Amino acid sequence: MKTMGLVVAALALTGTVALADETWKAQRQAAVAQAFAQADADHNGALSPAEFANFVAALKQMRLQRRFARLDANGDGQVTLAEIQAAPMHRHSCGGAPRGNTGGSN
Repeated sequence: MKTMGLVVAALALTGTVALADETWKAQRQAAVAQAFAQADADHNGALSPAEFANFVAALKQMRLQRRFARLDANGDGQVTLAEIQAAPMHRHSCGGAPRGNTGGSN
């Protein structure tokens, strides 16, 4: 009986993770579409090199705003050193180490 409960719990967790992954993908696609629309100044459905630079800058700004909001634990529009130190260390969704750490041993 215990094994069946563990299997059911594992399946429920897998479904939750899959749903969260789909939600994240949808949010990312919406952000990319919004940044693209902002950057496409001549509205021709394509980005020139200058428009592409604006697209990248818009995506970076959106990412910074999300990071700031996550760090601003009390929602007061400011981030304190205590909030930064209390925040969990970011891990990439691929399960790898944060950028700059290859995970290899020397």
